[in-house]
Amino acid sequence: MEESPNPPESSKSVDSRRPGLIGLGLLAAALLGFAAGQWFRPAGPEAERLPAPSVPSVFYAPKLVVYQEGPTIPQLWLDTFGSAPGHLKVEIRPLSRAADGSWPTDGDVYLLKARSFAEVGQSVPWADLSARIPLDGINPVYQAQSFDPNNLKSRPWRVSPWFFMKRVAPGTPHKVAFAAPARWANEAGGLFPNEPDVLAALWIKSQGRPINHGGETVQASARQQAEAVLAARTATEEDCWRGLKDGQVQLTFLPAWRLVLDPQAGAGLIRWAVLPSGTIVDFEVAAIRRDSPRLEMAMRFVEFLLAPPQQAALLGATGYFPVRSRPGHEWAGSTLIVPSGTWFDRSEFILWPYPRPVVVPPPVTATNAVVPESGSEPKSE
Repeated sequence: MEESPNPPESSKSVDSRRPGLIGLGLLAAALLGFAAGQWFRPAGPEAERLPAPSVPSVFYAPKLVVYQEGPTIPQLWLDTFGSAPGHLKVEIRPLSRAADGSWPTDGDVYLLKARSFAEVGQSVPWADLSARIPLDGINPVYQAQSFDPNNLKSRPWRVSPWFFMKRVAPGTPHKVAFAAPARWANEAGGLFPNEPDVLAALWIKSQGRPINHGGETVQASARQQAEAVLAARTATEEDCWRGLKDGQVQLTFLPAWRLVLDPQAGAGLIRWAVLPSGTIVDFEVAAIRRDSPRLEMAMRFVEFLLAPPQQAALLGATGYFPVRSRPGHEWAGSTLIVPSGTWFDRSEFILWPYPRPVVVPPPVTATNAVVPESGSEPKSE
């Protein structure tokens, strides 16, 4: 009789179980091997199985380190720069002294006040920018200042004048009369920023004298007089601004950028005014660390800040006015009511208390001479 080609059902079920039994046996053997390894492994720490990597992790991305004084750059600008092909991301850090009085030295770019430039430069060697970043389009008012006599190692990038700010009653005209500095202490509700050098410079300027000449003796005397008159009438700049907004302060002295950034402060009842002889102007400069490992990228970043699109948007973005402007049109584009008259032409940049070279006063230009001619009399608006 011919044998059937298909095996019996019982035979099939036995054969189908064999692979499963073999798999269970292998799994049991593996578990026994693992248990034996754990039981007999040495009690000491296990040696590293892989050597430490000799190159940085693929997840590490270098950044351009930027130290900055004043209100920070808008994040949109940083993202715009960092997203360009071949550009690095930017990390902004506040520029401030360490507990021991030193300045940070690991930055690539420093955006700092002109009066901080010389002192920070004692710790951070600045790169020569003269052949790399042009000054085309920069208002000549901000060029060739005495903190950088040869105009090599810094580039001005934004500016903000300091104004007297006074809270006024509804309906008060824009032009606000205010007392001379000698009478500050008698002003009701007066509070002033604890910036001895700024107040001393204003004290000198209110007397019709140039604030950057006369030496440390004159400056020290002005500090003492301002501090004596304003004893117990000073606070942080932030406190002065907060008090002016909520009505606790009636008169103070603050940089313009605060009101620009918060134009509705005090329900529109804050007005600003200046001395007939002008005011003090703080302007910030860009400098690059000479030995930065990212020197080329640092140069590109400063060029980016000085480019027309960023300069045009500077007022609305940070409250500071641009330095890329024409003489006589420094506030072009501002929607705020800035005091009229010749005050800006008679204003000065405060460059001390830091040591600086003695230079011959530059010839008087059409706008904003850095140092007014000695003995010049203030003119009223």
